Amino acid sequence: MKIFLGDLVHTWEKVSVWTMPLNVGFIGAYAQKMIPEIEEIRLFKRPEIMIEAIKEDRPDVVGLANYVWNNNLNAHVARIAKKINPNVLTVGGGPQFTSQNANEAGALKFFSQYPEFDAYVFNQGELGFTKLLQSFRDSKQDLAEIHYEAIGGILTNVNAHEGDVLVGKPLDPLRDLDDIPSPYLNGMLDSFFDEPLNPMIETNRSCPYRCTFCAWGIGTEKLSKFSLERVFEEIEYIAQRCTKTVNIHICDANFAILERDSEIAAKLYSCHKKYGFPSVVSVQWNKTRPDRTLRVAKELKEIAEIGASMQSFHPDTLSAIKRKNLPLENVMGVISELNKAGAEMSLFSELILGLPEETWQTHLDANKKLMDLGAQVHNYNLHLLPGTEMDRKDIRQKYFKRTGWRLHDNAFGIYDGKKVFEGQEVVLETSTMKREEIASFRYIHWIIQLMWGRRYYYDFLQLFLGLGVHPADFAVEIYHAMKKDDGQIGKIYHQFTNDYSLEFFETHNALFDYWSKDEPFERLRSGDYGKLNAVYSHKILLDHQNDFNDFLMVLVLNLIEKFDLPERDSISQQCEEILRFNCALRIALSKDLKLISSKRESFKYDILAWKQTKYARENLQCKTARRIDYEFFIPEHKKKMLETKLGQFRSHNLNLTWRKLTEYSNADQFFYDVRIV
Repeated sequence: MKIFLGDLVHTWEKVSVWTMPLNVGFIGAYAQKMIPEIEEIRLFKRPEIMIEAIKEDRPDVVGLANYVWNNNLNAHVARIAKKINPNVLTVGGGPQFTSQNANEAGALKFFSQYPEFDAYVFNQGELGFTKLLQSFRDSKQDLAEIHYEAIGGILTNVNAHEGDVLVGKPLDPLRDLDDIPSPYLNGMLDSFFDEPLNPMIETNRSCPYRCTFCAWGIGTEKLSKFSLERVFEEIEYIAQRCTKTVNIHICDANFAILERDSEIAAKLYSCHKKYGFPSVVSVQWNKTRPDRTLRVAKELKEIAEIGASMQSFHPDTLSAIKRKNLPLENVMGVISELNKAGAEMSLFSELILGLPEETWQTHLDANKKLMDLGAQVHNYNLHLLPGTEMDRKDIRQKYFKRTGWRLHDNAFGIYDGKKVFEGQEVVLETSTMKREEIASFRYIHWIIQLMWGRRYYYDFLQLFLGLGVHPADFAVEIYHAMKKDDGQIGKIYHQFTNDYSLEFFETHNALFDYWSKDEPFERLRSGDYGKLNAVYSHKILLDHQNDFNDFLMVLVLNLIEKFDLPERDSISQQCEEILRFNCALRIALSKDLKLISSKRESFKYDILAWKQTKYARENLQCKTARRIDYEFFIPEHKKKMLETKLGQFRSHNLNLTWRKLTEYSNADQFFYDVRIV
């Protein structure tokens, strides 16, 4: 039996943050252990490579990990496999199906839409996929034979168009995760170190929380874990071989939930010092034990950010989504302790717009609360994920009045001559937020991300925070001023509006019809379209920085009058200097996309001293007797990391290059260090 397994991503003519196929590595390693007579198992990440391999080698089984970002791509690959070999067993798997929707109605809907799939593995995949393979083997690889009985953990497509599907009973999850051979240590993932793919490690499975918008942990009851010895071996193995990226992703739902996680963190940092990898550790932090989070964060030091994803602060919303947040004072206690220990760390947090019971004001207040703590705030629009409780019909009817389809970022391309697109179903109106209210935040979020979340105008906003004007209110003022502006910034606002209109197609088919046309498709080919916040932030930073600064200065004068701020002339001069300083702070690239290592500029105010004293107003009151010269420079360790990332994400499109550089990265990595000359 020859088995091809794919964790496919859209790789067509662009760069992105792609990860190693650890998921199908687990599936393949376990299957090979349990069925030793398997002739061959091959893993794939790039669809073009998998398609060619299918044509050349005619596998007996094609298994594909299904997510919202590759559904249609997987279906296309499965159709190609069926055309080459009608008797090939085509299998999907992944969080599209969980105990929430692994039923006859869900199976009929999926197999009617994607008839090229013979089966789908739901919940934890290793056991179910292996049972399916054993049934296929026992039927002498005859598809007709395996359709006559329901297999545990499997949805089977007998003939969905005639309403004939089989639903297997959910399987108990594996208790001892070391029963799954490591796809790193057995060499299955070795070839992927030759590409700029971010490695992932999983140290435990399940999630004790059941947020209704998330599928993580459904189908499991208790936390299970890989042995510490195995995790250490994997980290060492990865660190010795990973030279084309700086990031590693920890796939645990709640890292720092276990006492031993501080030991894992220490091992990661040890490898960082020993091998130079990893330089960035991406983590989903534990939500309930600040003491453990503190210990783990101290071990990771500067190679990870402290995160506390709140999603909402509104009590009615948290109740509706079955979520309990870690108290903010506990989070800030962790940050305070880390800073005392000499690790200058800041907080990042996430909020979701469009959740049940949320209102315009409660969402704005949530942003304010996080900003008051100095947190890097990332806002997301709620999209409804198959397999989650929130996707159920009764929940939809109760909370959501309107949804629309938008193109999933980096999820499109031409494969084997066919255009393929993936969509996200996004909430546009709820029972407590009107459509125009949600739409207004599309712009406010962009401004907050540009100026505060990614820190590009952080010092500028801190000046007004010290004067009593909240950054979130400032963002709302900018939004209203943009709508009225008849200059370049007004043009950018209207361009943003036109692109935002492409985020609420009535159906996925309507989305496909639009993007398939020549002119829209050329935008995708060129890299000019993508996540709007990132695209338009870098449009301003790269092409219209002076226009935006001029726009801000006009707004500043209006706000001085509106809020009756004192010292009109000095505030205006300070704003001009701080805007120049914020622009100088941003790491720049030359025309040939090389790092500009250092530069010098002079200023009328000692802005650096003001920053170092946490923006104490008195340190910015007076001009210096003579101009202060600052050197903006990149330390060697940061330079090495950035050069590695440039090698990973350099493209023909400068905007696209910067967008990908900054994904899964601490905002502070993209600013020069500063010292007085």
